[in-house]
Amino acid sequence: MNGNEQNTNESTLKKIMKSFIGSYTERDKSLTFPSWLSKQLQQEMPEMSFNESDNLSEEIIDSVESYDQTLNELNISIENGKSKENWLADKMSKLYSDMPLNEAGDVLQYIDVDLNETNTLLMQDIGEAQDDVVYVQEAEYVEWNQYNLKDKALNIGRQAAMSGLGVAAGIIKTSIDDGGISDIGSTIGLAFQEGLATSVGEVKAVVAGAVKTAVHNGLTDILPQDVPVETISDIAGAAVESANALFYVATGKNTIMEALDKIGRASVVTACRMGSSALKGTISRIPVVGPLVVNLAGGLLNHMKSPKFSEGVYGVVRDAAVATWNGIKESGKKIFNNIKNSIKSIVKI
Repeated sequence: MNGNEQNTNESTLKKIMKSFIGSYTERDKSLTFPSWLSKQLQQEMPEMSFNESDNLSEEIIDSVESYDQTLNELNISIENGKSKENWLADKMSKLYSDMPLNEAGDVLQYIDVDLNETNTLLMQDIGEAQDDVVYVQEAEYVEWNQYNLKDKALNIGRQAAMSGLGVAAGIIKTSIDDGGISDIGSTIGLAFQEGLATSVGEVKAVVAGAVKTAVHNGLTDILPQDVPVETISDIAGAAVESANALFYVATGKNTIMEALDKIGRASVVTACRMGSSALKGTISRIPVVGPLVVNLAGGLLNHMKSPKFSEGVYGVVRDAAVATWNGIKESGKKIFNNIKNSIKSIVKI
């Protein structure tokens, strides 16, 4: 996809988002949210029957609720002293425990590659990566065992947490670079903020509905057309959580470290759920979603009339992302070297 196509797709997605959010904030409150969402989906995709839009509305809402349940599970685990990276690794371990070792290893390998790619793109967007080698692809021939599977699962946890930092840096950079004045009306902006404060699950479903509409209509190449609704809802969950966390920073209600923690948790949950789908065979590969989350969250902040971020805040987040990214690459190289040494030992035997 060339630059012009990407800009056109992003512009189209922005228009669809604006349509969904405007309709949501100005909706007839006597109508239930599922009914409104079904009606909006049918309006945006008129070839869809009312029955189909009802089913899609229900599927989106259920998927968002499932995302929030997983996020709550992570939050409780962190409160009990476990890191988000180890939590994700443990979740992966339980899922692949009944799989043949080599099959599990191959799937984890692809998950790691896909997360590495999304992080490379995120770092390129903030000017901190050029042509980073996706080194993990070189190790696809490895003979997997419980030890290197665990190492791989832990690296996936690190990659997922890194995505949170990359997303935060990308959103803040976009906010600083966007010098224009938002054309979002104050009434819509305030109503949308109220929705986020009282019904964040509804807002996630609104965003998921907009992305699903764009994908269904072939208006964007950011996601494959057959991407499951659950995956779209996971992306929406990460975008809304990220925008909300940074809005509280911009308005002085949270520190940047609190926001980065929340965004990191949202990214880990999204990676966990997509990784789970890959291990279960529901999806073959994890789509590269980091830039899409940045795009969606930036649009949400515009609707929230968020104050602009300072260069100082951006510098702190960018530096944290760069340091973590360098650590990820070094960790990955160590894992790769351990794998090569393991193979040499096997050959000698």
